[in-house]
Amino acid sequence: MAGIRKRKHTSVARKKAATGKVNPAQLLIDYEKIVRTRFKFLDYAPIVFVSALTGDRSEKLFDLIDRVADARRRRVTTGELNRWLSEVDLDRGTSPAARKVKIYYVTQAATSPPTFILFTNQSKRLHFSYERFLENQLRKSFDFLGAPIRFLQRMKEKRER
Repeated sequence: MAGIRKRKHTSVARKKAATGKVNPAQLLIDYEKIVRTRFKFLDYAPIVFVSALTGDRSEKLFDLIDRVADARRRRVTTGELNRWLSEVDLDRGTSPAARKVKIYYVTQAATSPPTFILFTNQSKRLHFSYERFLENQLRKSFDFLGAPIRFLQRMKEKRER
């Protein structure tokens, strides 16, 4: 390994002039992909690129901050949530549970962050992928932009006959 040397790029080795072209818009797209893969757990968070030198796009940032704050404090009624639940195709969500997941109803317990209680037929916590499916459906329907969503789960209480 000691005898192996790295070769210089041909333009450097030959002492040739070189130029390069960079598309700033493409750099932003590429950098956003890097950030998204690095911070997969923050996939719900919007990204805004702001110029530190000129302050360009900072007004967009403040508008986004207001939207995220509103989404974090958003309250959805139980009636709206249950109508949403009836429209969602729950069979599309994947779950390794032995029993098919049934969600009887859902209610919002808190805001900041939005916290939802799911009343289900499962004794164990729902699988992460199933919760992620529900979270994505909630975001799409109720615009929870940038707000983390929490789920709590309860078994539906059985009534004695």
